Amino acid sequence: MNTFATQNQKKMQKKIDESLLKDRSPRASLSAGFRLYTEHFRRIFKSTWLTALIAAVVSGVASTALYIYWPGLVARVYSDLPHAWMYAREYMLLLGIIGILVLLAIVAITAFFGSGAASILRLQKEEKVSQWRMIGRSWKALCCNAVLCLIAYGAIAAFVFWKRDMLLNPLQNIVSVTATVVLLTVVGIFLLPTIYITVKYLMDRTTSFWPLLARSYGLSMRYWMRQFIVLLVCLIVLGLFHLICSTPEFILSEANWQARIGVVGGDPLGMPSYITVLTFVTCSVITFLQLYIWLPMLFAFYYLYGAIDSREASRKMKFNAQPPELPL
Repeated sequence: MNTFATQNQKKMQKKIDESLLKDRSPRASLSAGFRLYTEHFRRIFKSTWLTALIAAVVSGVASTALYIYWPGLVARVYSDLPHAWMYAREYMLLLGIIGILVLLAIVAITAFFGSGAASILRLQKEEKVSQWRMIGRSWKALCCNAVLCLIAYGAIAAFVFWKRDMLLNPLQNIVSVTATVVLLTVVGIFLLPTIYITVKYLMDRTTSFWPLLARSYGLSMRYWMRQFIVLLVCLIVLGLFHLICSTPEFILSEANWQARIGVVGGDPLGMPSYITVLTFVTCSVITFLQLYIWLPMLFAFYYLYGAIDSREASRKMKFNAQPPELPL
């Protein structure tokens, strides 16, 4: 009985691997990812709602702090620029708290996508996957990508600081800004292949990030256009839903902004006493919805990762199948 169950499990695993390792176009990867997400949304939601709720609450607290306290700080600084440092020192503790909240929100959102990666493996491989282990790997991937971004964009920041006199020169300002924008774009181009590497790191739990980066960066660069197409389509389609969902938060943030700036100018607040609670609840609910709006992008890149690996395996098989050249 156990032998039969083992054979059946191996057949199912082979079928699932063949379903993933298939040479798909970017359009097919997007279609397969969105279909897997929509068809199994109930199971996905059941395994990710807790991390989504934690991320939404932390993001709601961070957004509320920004909308309630940041406008007053900005208004005070711009109303008295010669003594702006005094207000900055006064609000240093507040800025530190907001910075910590934003950092915690990023960590919580990363944990949500880690739990989403665990749900993909559970759906595809029908095996027990430790959600906490996947969350830990997502945090490691976040730290590694943050190091790469700090190195890349830190070099640009050093260049801008080095050429700060040129940037302040009106005659050379356009050229300098253009050069900075070009540098930012070039760095973005070279960082894009890390998408495939990050997804492969999450899904293949036998690998480490830095060796995988060194080994697979050139391979990922060959499929740069595929990754760019999938990313662009996701940004356009999912970004549209994101903007529609964010409309209440935009309206509420604008109302908070105008009211808080008016208070600095001596006007009454003009907002109900429950505005802080309303802002927190609105931001938390919207963040919760937005997390599930963006989660399909992970599913699309999951199938793109499988398509790239399948194409590479097929290319190697063709290369190995070629007969050796006979000496003349």
